[in-house]
Amino acid sequence: MGKIYMFYGAEKYDLNQNVEKIKKQYSNLELGVNLFYISSENIDSLSSYVESVTFFGTEKLIIIKDTKLKFDISCLENLDNGVNVIIIEDSVDKRTSDYKKITKIAECVEFKSLDEKKMREYITQMLKKYNINITSEVATYMQGIIGEDKSNCINELNKIVSYLNSGDTVTKELVDQICSKTLNAKIFDVLAAIINKNKVNAIEQLDEILKQKEPIVKIYIMLYKQIKQMYMIKYMKEKGESDIAAKLEIHPFVYKNLSMSCTKYSLDELKDLIYSFDEYDEKTKIGEMDFEIGLKKIICSM
Repeated sequence: MGKIYMFYGAEKYDLNQNVEKIKKQYSNLELGVNLFYISSENIDSLSSYVESVTFFGTEKLIIIKDTKLKFDISCLENLDNGVNVIIIEDSVDKRTSDYKKITKIAECVEFKSLDEKKMREYITQMLKKYNINITSEVATYMQGIIGEDKSNCINELNKIVSYLNSGDTVTKELVDQICSKTLNAKIFDVLAAIINKNKVNAIEQLDEILKQKEPIVKIYIMLYKQIKQMYMIKYMKEKGESDIAAKLEIHPFVYKNLSMSCTKYSLDELKDLIYSFDEYDEKTKIGEMDFEIGLKKIICSM
């Protein structure tokens, strides 16, 4: 009988690698001949693709993406030999009857993003293959700079491997020099400049981000999120709570910096900043405030 796979989860690199492995099992794949892609737009054609005979006989691969399992699952039962199906979803609700039906006929694999510890280990192990050293501290710093996406991590590791020689050691300065920062890391640099009372530099960094065509609304949301995290960290610290980073699900490197930053403000001051962001959100939505000017006013008031 044919084989059915359901792949889902946040780690797209590993998910896509597994899809490619399945594709390589075929001697010949031709789009529209024995390779078919199904989405919510053409899901009504699924049964015909399953039942049709191709120029390559019964051998075919059907990839179903982003349908939230809203299709007739029964048409995948009793597949002919050589008919393989891959179902790909960002996430699934394991409580639904559709999910439970799929688990009875498919091999289901969830691809989770690596947590901080595993990503740090991954960075260290990948560099070790090329006899390049990195401390745990620098690996954590690098992760905070490049984000949690594994595909992006591999690209940045390739840059480092191309730049360094066997036996070299990765430093924070090298990470800053070579690695491309995520938008979140750039926003944190803006926040760091504000906290260090260098508002001119904060505005300059904001302008640089805007030159890179990043949406002002996205910048606002991410800066707002970091201010709220500072408030929560300070609040929980004053309550004497432990394991705050884990409870708030904040990266250790980010937590360390936000934890230091929130000491520069009182809880009331952070609360007032949150109110300022709320007012900004309301006024920009109704056209009473310019997005860019409003955000710069908040930065200058911090």
